[in-house]
Amino acid sequence: MISVVLIASEDLPGLAAQMAMLVPAAVDGLVKEVVLVAGDEPGVAVLAEDSGARLVRVEGDTADRLAAGAAAARGDWILTLRAAPVLREGWREPVERHLAGGAGGAASLVAPSGLLGRLASKMHGVLLRRLDWPAAGALDEKALAKALKAKAIRY
Repeated sequence: MISVVLIASEDLPGLAAQMAMLVPAAVDGLVKEVVLVAGDEPGVAVLAEDSGARLVRVEGDTADRLAAGAAAARGDWILTLRAAPVLREGWREPVERHLAGGAGGAASLVAPSGLLGRLASKMHGVLLRRLDWPAAGALDEKALAKALKAKAIRY
C-alpha cells in the first residue's frame, strides 16, 4: 500500500533505526516497500541489501532525491522520510486513519518534540498518493506539503 521513500545520509544508525520503526508496518502489509535513495554515502548499499530495501542512487539535493525515489515507488501511496527525526511509536494509527478517511488528500506527518509540544513539532514526512506527485520540478518535504496543501496529522 505505502512506498516509503527514505533519503539516505551518512547517519547509518539513524537510517537503521528509521527502518526498524517500519518493520511492524511492513509485516502487517501497510508498508509495501522501502525505497532508499542515496548518493555515495558509505555503507548504504549494505544496509539496503540487509534490509530488503530497494536502493536508488542519485546525486543532488533532497528534492532531487525525493523525486527519484517517487519515480521508483510502486505503492499507491508514498511516505517521505529521512534518517532523522526517527518515527516514534504510534505513527501508524494516524496514517491508517488518514488512508481510510482522508479523501485521498496529502498529509504531513508531525510529531511534537521537547517540552513545547505542538509549538516545537517536527515534520517527519509527507504522505501522498503516488499519482499526485508533482510532475513539475523537484520539491523538498516542506515545499511538497505546501504545494499539495497537506493536512497535518499528529501523533
